[in-house]
Amino acid sequence: MSEPVMLTPVSTPMYLVPEEAGELLRLSAKSVYRLAKADPTFPVVRLGAGRNASIRIPRARLLAWLEERTQGHPMRRRMRASRNLASDHEVGRA
Repeated sequence: MSEPVMLTPVSTPMYLVPEEAGELLRLSAKSVYRLAKADPTFPVVRLGAGRNASIRIPRARLLAWLEERTQGHPMRRRMRASRNLASDHEVGRA
């Protein structure tokens, strides 16, 4: 009888290629390249120079960049959440 095979989850890479970032953002790889070129706040690591250059997108920074662009009133949500935490501590609920 053979040993059971343990399946391990595929690890998420720290740095994404434009195709992977595009999948995450639901954009084409070409759009990711455009963002990297046009938006100075877009998180990108440039490797090499000229036509043969490559880019990588740090996953954690991409997610933070995306969160910063979420529409609505994120500051109000953060302030409301921090006030709720503070009031929980004052009442002794934490």
